[in-house]
Amino acid sequence: MDKLPVVADAVINVIQKNFPNLESIPPHSRFRHFNASQLAKLTGSWKCDAIERARRLVDLCFVSVLLDAGAGPTWRYISTSDGKVYTRSEGLAVATFEMFMQGTFSSDVASKHRVNAHGLKHLQLETIERGFQIHQSNQLVGLEGRVEILQRLGSALTDNPEIFGAEIARPGSIIDYLLKKHPSKQIPVPSLWKTMMDGLSDIWPAHANWTANQSPIWPGVRRGDIWHHTKLKLPTGKPGSDLIPFHKLSQWLCYSIMEPMEQLLEIKFTEIDVLTALPEYRNAGLLLDHGVLQLRDASLLDGRGIKVDDEVVVEWRALTVSLMDELANLLRQRLGKSSTELDMRKILEGGSWRAGREIALLRRAPDGRPPLNVVSDGTVF
Repeated sequence: MDKLPVVADAVINVIQKNFPNLESIPPHSRFRHFNASQLAKLTGSWKCDAIERARRLVDLCFVSVLLDAGAGPTWRYISTSDGKVYTRSEGLAVATFEMFMQGTFSSDVASKHRVNAHGLKHLQLETIERGFQIHQSNQLVGLEGRVEILQRLGSALTDNPEIFGAEIARPGSIIDYLLKKHPSKQIPVPSLWKTMMDGLSDIWPAHANWTANQSPIWPGVRRGDIWHHTKLKLPTGKPGSDLIPFHKLSQWLCYSIMEPMEQLLEIKFTEIDVLTALPEYRNAGLLLDHGVLQLRDASLLDGRGIKVDDEVVVEWRALTVSLMDELANLLRQRLGKSSTELDMRKILEGGSWRAGREIALLRRAPDGRPPLNVVSDGTVF
């Protein structure tokens, strides 16, 4: 814990370098990865009211976030708009944005810039491979898993008409559902979270490959980004004591779709601090690279592939969630800000994600890969 102030120094240095006016730190969301001028040009072309504009941006966020489960160090994307080469999360964002512009996720050729259930359910792997410019020397890990999530999202949209709309099932209709529940436009984040969990529970993989000594898996239950750690199992045998819920993509999606609702519809989200820091490799790498966390087995740093359900990864992610709360409190003390003035969204964006990338580039140039090589199926990171 004596290394945590070192991390705080690194994060404050990054914040002050990029956002000297602390009030100007934007929220951590998918919109930070889109080209701002291209996004403004796209939204400026829409002849619709503010709520439909917000629905379309939520549509875009859903597919872009659910396709953003890490790109690996070698994948590249050449933008069809500006010809620039993009990598990692930014590359995935640009690629999904350009697919959205082309109408990849809509079955209605007259309304290309939307996402609907029919378009998702009939999505083909080959279509997404073309969209991500996949070829023999430009591979993207876990692509099949991501496509399956979008296909299942299509089914989830039609299976939950009260949330996603009965006539045209689409992600953006979640706005109408939330406003109907909260006409005052004061929406507690737990209400948003419950809506997301209820509406999206069927899209996640079941991970049926648990071994006999792990917690039982119930038929038909999709647990998604929830993992097992043997040291947590209670001797009473109470089911579930050894499970740790992360829900990284779901929380990333919540953070992201809040932004257009706040900006375009003047919705006020309350209880924002119930969402955690995202347990992904930039925040986790920040703590490991600065020595707050240390591996018992240092040989794991040799680049070998470690499965996402390996307990060292589960432990790494769980410690990250806990320690990021400690770091947040330390940053607020140092900067003289309250938890409302400097919420987790600003800490992540300002912030820890950038500082994690910075130390990774120093330690592992030229690509800045994370300290542990986690092998994902495309549905977690």
